Amino acid sequence: MIQHIKTLIIDNYDSYTFNLLQLFPTQTQVVVIRNDQFTWEAFKKDVLPYFDNVIISPGPGRPERNSDFGICTQLLQAQLDPDQVECHRPIFGVCLGHQGIGHIFGGKVIHAPRIMHGRMSKVHVKETSESTYKDILHTCPTPFWAVRYHSLIVEKDSLPEDLLLTAFCYENDADMDALKNARFLEDSQDEQTQEVRNHFLDHTIPDSQTDQVTIMAFQHKRVPIWGVQFHPESVSTEHGAKMIHNFQVETWRWMTNTNRPLSTSLNTTLLSYSAALPKLNHSDPTHNSTKFELYIKSSCPSWVDPESYVDELLSTQGDHYIGWLDSSRRSSPYSRMSVLSTDPAIRFTYSTLHKQLTMINRQNQETKLTLGTTFFDYVSGLLTDAQHVKCTRVEGPSKTVPDLEFQAGLMGYFGYEMKRESLEGYVTPEQQLCHCQNHGSVGCCKCVEEPDAAFQFVDRFLVFDQVERKIYICCLVKKSEPSNEVLNQVGFTHLQEAMVWINQQERNILCTAETLRRRKLADEFISLTPASSACTTPTPSVNVAIANDVFTPDVDHQDYLSTIEQCVDMIREGEAYEICLTTRFRLTLPKHISTKNSDPTLWRLYTRYLRKNNPAPFSALMMFDNLGLLSSSPERFLKVDKDHVAEMKPIKGTVARVLKCVCEEGGCDYGVLCQETMSKLDEERKQQLWQDVKERAENLMANLIRNDLAQVCTPSTVRVPKLMHVETYEKVHHLVSTVRGTLQPGVNSVEAIQKCFPPGSMTGAPKLRSVQLLDQLENHKPRGVYSGCLGYFSLNGSADFNVVIRTAVANTKAETRLVEVSVGGGGAITFLSSPEQEWKETLLKTKSVAPSVKEFLEDQ
Repeated sequence: MIQHIKTLIIDNYDSYTFNLLQLFPTQTQVVVIRNDQFTWEAFKKDVLPYFDNVIISPGPGRPERNSDFGICTQLLQAQLDPDQVECHRPIFGVCLGHQGIGHIFGGKVIHAPRIMHGRMSKVHVKETSESTYKDILHTCPTPFWAVRYHSLIVEKDSLPEDLLLTAFCYENDADMDALKNARFLEDSQDEQTQEVRNHFLDHTIPDSQTDQVTIMAFQHKRVPIWGVQFHPESVSTEHGAKMIHNFQVETWRWMTNTNRPLSTSLNTTLLSYSAALPKLNHSDPTHNSTKFELYIKSSCPSWVDPESYVDELLSTQGDHYIGWLDSSRRSSPYSRMSVLSTDPAIRFTYSTLHKQLTMINRQNQETKLTLGTTFFDYVSGLLTDAQHVKCTRVEGPSKTVPDLEFQAGLMGYFGYEMKRESLEGYVTPEQQLCHCQNHGSVGCCKCVEEPDAAFQFVDRFLVFDQVERKIYICCLVKKSEPSNEVLNQVGFTHLQEAMVWINQQERNILCTAETLRRRKLADEFISLTPASSACTTPTPSVNVAIANDVFTPDVDHQDYLSTIEQCVDMIREGEAYEICLTTRFRLTLPKHISTKNSDPTLWRLYTRYLRKNNPAPFSALMMFDNLGLLSSSPERFLKVDKDHVAEMKPIKGTVARVLKCVCEEGGCDYGVLCQETMSKLDEERKQQLWQDVKERAENLMANLIRNDLAQVCTPSTVRVPKLMHVETYEKVHHLVSTVRGTLQPGVNSVEAIQKCFPPGSMTGAPKLRSVQLLDQLENHKPRGVYSGCLGYFSLNGSADFNVVIRTAVANTKAETRLVEVSVGGGGAITFLSSPEQEWKETLLKTKSVAPSVKEFLEDQ
């Protein structure tokens, strides 16, 4: 009967709550609500009567504060009140919920002797026979590994007599000991075997006993109330599903003892309360007809690298609003396709503060709209109106239509400030509001120079398959007249027009290939002549360690260190588990460089420098009006494929590679031994990164990603096939995890992005509280494009977005008309963070871009 028990989860605005859903065999009998979603009276009348038990989630802050604990206080107080029998329920409190039980029942909540956020401990189960109900840890092997996120605990000596201690841990470094003899995992390793091996630590490592013992679990003697200080829902905690099963079994025991019948089925009204269910996008049946046909032609056998095509062709042809999603790191498995557009149908820019959407079409006609909804909703509606595209292959030896991920659609970015329209519970602070009378004028809010979101509607483009070395020429043709006025400006009206364009693109590719062939022959001829051989000098190598002397940070060194200390203090007080602090580094370019699309100088910074020095799997070059984005991001934010499988790949943990000789002075052979020494030290750095508990705590951000995906995916489908794998790039090693899930029916890629935005790897956890704290810590200075996401929405429903890091953002300043380039950098602050080391890591991250900018300027 336990499968019919109806469970209510009260979310204390944590970023791990929705992971609890994944511990249930089925989620059809589980509803999640926020702790302030109902008044206590409304909760008693309209919600609680329909549920058989309650889970109180983790969360930031303290249980004593009503703003942090909401209705959970009254719920717990009611449990021992004989006049509120109708409110009595079995209750399972996790972390903050556990502390709340301890506080309400007479215990004392104090600072933990050791702050633990994202670290693991061995939990020892203590059997007791004094209670009416079995423990929630019943039959769990002892000890087991569990993940801890807390700055506060229930003091052991203050535990009231009615609360029985059922589990504890020693305050030791058992996790560090277990990692010492474990070999790091390369990202290339087979993911099928990794969940068993890497999610849990070795059990054979002895657990050293110490005098410091912390309560990890307790239960009430007489009533069915349990609490655990650790996080049973974490990907690296063992036996979480068993704990939920025990909770349901004991709930059924309580219901039998009290003659309580099962609650009635959850009706539509109750399900509508759930914060776990996404808003469904039911498309209008009248929109299901095919509006566009995508014609695809495989170009002639000549292969042209997209970089060469951009550099050769576009520099000789007029204005171009380049949209180039460039998988430039060919050794990466995520770097197969590059998509290039130079003539979008429509350009969109958006301001959250003014709800203003600006659209400019091919004829440079401008339209402004004030939205009555969010920009995410607008984009979702636009794509829904344009869906159901038919793909047709044009001519060629094969009639098989290539399986392209991008089949026309929107390419662009959501800047960090789009959190105002994505993050539930977030309210824009007064310090960030704009009170300008004429939006768009000089001196107006920052979203004029750097829009909160900008996209191009791409209906004519090239796809470069870098594995099979094929180029596909693609364009949309209208099949029927769209009712949407915006879509009327998209696509060719007739196939004949489309074929003229396709044939012209094929000629351009042929001409470019021929130009490159002749240049290569000329270079080879010159290199073979005696004169050239005699005077050839080696090309000086670029010092990749150069740097940040080119840029000026928004926050100076000492102030940044001070802010990190503030972050650590907030974490100590339980306000957050992790806070991703950032700043931006800025540089004004010489006045002859502009962001005008007719000037190729700026985008050559990408094609000739950044792309070569720091290739990355999620790179991009995008040019908007007075704004250019030059990205070499290694991090995927969210991908949704045509089968509705969503994937996120958070990066946390960075260490510099060994790229120079490390031999002792006078002891280098300048050959094999030197290379072997460098390689050995580089391997050691990967191992140190993988076993560093601070870096691992950051990378357990995978738990936040699981939580985000569980809000748009069927929770049981959310998996972590790779946890904390080492990925190697040209200048750094990263710790990277992979999280996947299948979208719920009716959820589209736009809503998936919205629910998961902003990227958790750029906020911290819990996400809402971290973002609110960061507003203050970063002095309400907008991050702009940095920390947002950049990529595409395809008309076939797929999407792929990076996290905007390792990115140069170039915009024209309204006051001076000069181009400013900014590069963002930062890192996740945990309680274990060293302020000076965090500053150095911030500088290290900017060096993926800064050397290219410096080299570019020296060549001007």
